[in-house]
Amino acid sequence: MADFLKDLRVMGSEMHDFIKRLPDLAGAEVMDSIDQNFRDESFFGQAWEPRKVQEGNEGKAILVQTGRLRRSFKLQTSGLVITIFTDTPYAEIHNEGGMIEGTVDVAAYERHQYEMNEVSKPGSRKEKWKKEKVSTGQVKAHTREVSTEIPQRQFMGPHPELDRKIEKLITTRMDNIFEG
Repeated sequence: MADFLKDLRVMGSEMHDFIKRLPDLAGAEVMDSIDQNFRDESFFGQAWEPRKVQEGNEGKAILVQTGRLRRSFKLQTSGLVITIFTDTPYAEIHNEGGMIEGTVDVAAYERHQYEMNEVSKPGSRKEKWKKEKVSTGQVKAHTREVSTEIPQRQFMGPHPELDRKIEKLITTRMDNIFEG
């Protein structure tokens, strides 16, 4: 009987420690799933809409310009409450999709016009061309109306697969406590 009571105390202590650590463990699972969604460019297998190909972003990952969004997620736990948050202002519109509408201030700038001129030597076999500036104009500061639709590219939120991962984490730890 003494061994049984001792085993119960050990299991109770392990269970208490596990419950205290559970929010951090579950939160880590959520953080891993967010990172995996960025890696896979999908939300648990549901592929994101491809990005518009523009000069300079060919072959780049979707939703990664500088990597700030992907690195910005933070985990905070308080008791049994898990909070995942980011300070990037554009995270919500990318996760949920929607319209961006409003007025944008455009700063003054110089606009340059160029033309291509042939600079190859007479009689050369291959033509050489050089881009040369022909004029410069000053553009005044102004405002511009914008209306842009951002497709949903969800990277976080509830999902049955995430629930299964957390449930498996709990089940495995509980089995280790009670079978150990």
